[in-house]
Amino acid sequence: MTQMIELKVKDQFSNIHEVQALLRDIPENTEANNLSLFQRIEHIVVNGEMIQPSIELLFESRHSDNIYRVVE
Repeated sequence: MTQMIELKVKDQFSNIHEVQALLRDIPENTEANNLSLFQRIEHIVVNGEMIQPSIELLFESRHSDNIYRVVE
């Protein structure tokens, strides 16, 4: 089952935002259960915008100039 959680992200200007994140469903009893929280994030939602992670483990908005990093 996928899970929506609240977490904090920081933008490139060091402003902290509380956002929602959708976590991937990981089947139990697999090696994937050892993934970190960030590795399980399918996307975050900031001001109604769904943002998927980049290879650099950042979330870059297409509607603004903001780039987010998970801090908590």
